[in-house]
Amino acid sequence: MAELRLLAYGKLNLVLRVVGRREDGYHLLRTLMCAVDLADELTLSEAEGISLSTEGLAVPREGNLALRAAQLLAREAGVNKGVHIRLVKKIPSGAGLGGGSADAAAVLAGLNRLWRLGLSRRELQGLGLALGADVPFFLSESPAWAEGIGERLSPARVDLPGAFLVFVPPFDCPTPDVYRLYDELGPPPSRPVRPSGELRFENDLWPAALRLRPQLGELWRALAGLGGLGVGLTGSGAGLFVAFPDPEAAEVAAESLSGEVEGTVFVARPVGRGYKFLG
Repeated sequence: MAELRLLAYGKLNLVLRVVGRREDGYHLLRTLMCAVDLADELTLSEAEGISLSTEGLAVPREGNLALRAAQLLAREAGVNKGVHIRLVKKIPSGAGLGGGSADAAAVLAGLNRLWRLGLSRRELQGLGLALGADVPFFLSESPAWAEGIGERLSPARVDLPGAFLVFVPPFDCPTPDVYRLYDELGPPPSRPVRPSGELRFENDLWPAALRLRPQLGELWRALAGLGGLGVGLTGSGAGLFVAFPDPEAAEVAAESLSGEVEGTVFVARPVGRGYKFLG
């Protein structure tokens, strides 16, 4: 029985600007996305039918993106093939880390190889967009600028920090609620400029996320006191990150947080693509 193992990496939004809004209500973004080595593990095994089993962190079964990706690819490629997906979940959900989209991208890339479909990356990205706006990024090189609702990608020429301390608080920031509050606050659209020189981790959704979860303010101040290169909010939250010049500095900072704040801490390094084949 043929089998393929992959890692599906999470992401951080190092910069997120809301630059407008479409007539259908979707917000237009310009965001700098970076894949990091906080990863889910997937095993794809040829089987009768398409099925999914999960381990590790809780993952929504209804509408699971990994399962939907396999079903979509089989349907669109016109193949009568099956797969069992074993997903070991390590990327927390609801934290702005893109775990569900990463899983979908890894399944598309993995099944393209396992089923010998020969689809191009652009073709896979087109399929991925039907599953979620972040999925095409995980099929591209990292870091990248994403525009529109996240579907237009271009390489980013930026100097990345050596590592990130990623902090996931014990609450989430539902994306629809954050964007609703963003609209209620009514800020003018940002200018879609590219940062030059040192990165500033700016996120236009921060005021809305803070309105929704005021405790984020205290957590931000605690992270800012760690002496890193800057603090940021990823996606619509609730995940926060601190940049450091190297993994060793990030590990020391992570140890200093132990018992000080409630939440989960990871140390993650930038990686060059949203997934990795393990064999």
